[in-house]
Amino acid sequence: MNGFLLVLSAALPSFLLGYALRRFTLKWQTKANAAKLQADIQAEQMTATVSASLDGIIIINSEGRIVEFSESAERIFGYKKKEILGQNMATFIVPERYRDAHNAGMERMRETGKANILGQRIEIEAVRSNGEEFMSELAISRSRSSSGDIFIAYIRDISEAKAAEKALVDAKEAAELANRAKTQFISAMSHEIRTPFNAVLGILDILGDSPLTQDQKHLIQTAERTSKSLLRIINDVLDYARISSGSVKVRDEPFFAADVFDDVYRLFAMQAKERGVDLIIKSEDSSKIHLVGDVGRIRQILMNFVSNAIKYTDTGKVELIVDATQTDQRKWILMCRVKDTGVGIKADKLGRLFEEFYMIDDVDTRSSEGTGLGLTICKVLVKMMNGEIGVESEFGQGSDFWIRIPLAEASATLVSDVEDVTFEDISGKEILLAEDNATNRMVVTRILKKHGAKIVEAVNGVEALSILDVQAFDLLLTDIFMPEMGGKELVRLLRKRDSINAKIPVIALTAMGDMHEAEDLKSYGVDQVVLKPFNTRDLINAVAEQCKSHQERQSFERSDDPEVPAMKITGGLLDGLDPEDLVEIRGQFEIDLTDVTASLRRAIASQDQQAAKFASHTLKGLAGLYGLAELSEFAALTNSHCFPHTLDEMVEHGSRAIELAEISLLNLDDLFGYNEEAA
Repeated sequence: MNGFLLVLSAALPSFLLGYALRRFTLKWQTKANAAKLQADIQAEQMTATVSASLDGIIIINSEGRIVEFSESAERIFGYKKKEILGQNMATFIVPERYRDAHNAGMERMRETGKANILGQRIEIEAVRSNGEEFMSELAISRSRSSSGDIFIAYIRDISEAKAAEKALVDAKEAAELANRAKTQFISAMSHEIRTPFNAVLGILDILGDSPLTQDQKHLIQTAERTSKSLLRIINDVLDYARISSGSVKVRDEPFFAADVFDDVYRLFAMQAKERGVDLIIKSEDSSKIHLVGDVGRIRQILMNFVSNAIKYTDTGKVELIVDATQTDQRKWILMCRVKDTGVGIKADKLGRLFEEFYMIDDVDTRSSEGTGLGLTICKVLVKMMNGEIGVESEFGQGSDFWIRIPLAEASATLVSDVEDVTFEDISGKEILLAEDNATNRMVVTRILKKHGAKIVEAVNGVEALSILDVQAFDLLLTDIFMPEMGGKELVRLLRKRDSINAKIPVIALTAMGDMHEAEDLKSYGVDQVVLKPFNTRDLINAVAEQCKSHQERQSFERSDDPEVPAMKITGGLLDGLDPEDLVEIRGQFEIDLTDVTASLRRAIASQDQQAAKFASHTLKGLAGLYGLAELSEFAALTNSHCFPHTLDEMVEHGSRAIELAEISLLNLDDLFGYNEEAA
């Protein structure tokens, strides 16, 4: 018994140790199985995620070798997973021109642990198995594994999206190009159509002022009305084309609301009288206010309304009614109505009245001319001004066309500028007319000569420029489209030249689309634009206004000359000279300084570096000889900056040198300490 107990006591520790070991092993194995199961589940989930992803997923290790390649990646790149696993990613999917940068980035990442591309979404070219490059969107993240860092790249093929985007851009550019071509065509057609009309109306205007029989006057009036009627049709077509191309803009200017119908009334009063129709204006008290808006476009709409009203009214009256309603402080609604007692409009046609090319009359049987665009244009223009347009009519009882436009009240400053321009005498004014159309030259010349102006003619910009270099003028009248050199280039060169006429006012006579387009001409140096066809009043008024403004500017400039610093010829150069010598030296100095200043001005204006270098060198020596230190200094600075990379400095210093030279020329007496008249 004791022996059994002895054996048992000796075996117990081993048993207990074995039991504990088995329990520990079983517990560890259970945990290991659970961890393996969890890992298997995660791996299955990862595989399912990778497989389901529409983006290509590529996993690489820190050496840049591929350890995972999804089905989407196979589809994107054209490689099978089994043939690309273990390969260097750069060799297969990175374009050759990027491989060195890619490898350098991987090396930098291995050395520093930093990668600039992580956490970013970039667009970059990639390459397929067939060598085709495509645009891809790439995002890379880093993860840690038991074998080290791994990098997961999510790649999306965006080549189709990019192609679609490019197609949209190309289509937009093509549309813009077509639109520009269309606008250019419209401008050209406008010029070609309006120019002959300018001559026709001008000739009729001249004939109307000459002694005529009653029958001849009647014929001229008929021709004038017919021409204006045709011109309105042409204007409708051109306006519609410009509106379609988006080139028509509305402008804001102050006007007196109660007068909005005045020009319209004067234009149609005779036509209404001939048809036996009373044309009546009613201005409500509330309309006697100054507003800000595009009064030209508003009148264009009203002219269309009145023209139609007279056209379709045989007896009775046409009323022009203007009213205004205040909606807020300094905000108003301008209400304009044109009511007639004419034939009216049938209910089934009323709804289509503002449609494009729609005409109430049948094309084959209608009794009046037109394009069917007038009311369409009116509707678009009203919409551009944020207003409303409408019509009320009953067949056989007349029609009531109306517009409502929201406008701001004009400030006192703007109102003070709204004045009728007075007519002034232009007799004796020297005017150069540049116009290639012989008939237009004849008409304009006759009109201006009749009012006392003196005219010199040029057939294009080249001829005009040569005349402007040698003869002084009060004003230049120029067409825009001319052979050899057009009006834009003529004015641009005139403003840059050292010419006696460089600052004279310029009026452009143009048959461009409208005043909104013509405003662009002012960037070339044009002071005012008169649109063809124009009448005598427009032309004389413009010439008088510009000549008067130019005279006022000249007077102001003379009274506002810069204060001239005290200047004196230094260095003893003139010591001991008698008056005769001073007169001769002063005269030669004036000639030399005038010539070199003009040369430098031309060189600076055209940024001609070689010419500026030569002129500034001459000016530096001349100023230095006479001891004009500041002038010599700026001439030297100009001379040292006559290089392509220092053009701005050349212009800056050259302009200052020219200014000092001009001051010197204005003050020769002070410079020489001598008065020529007293000598």
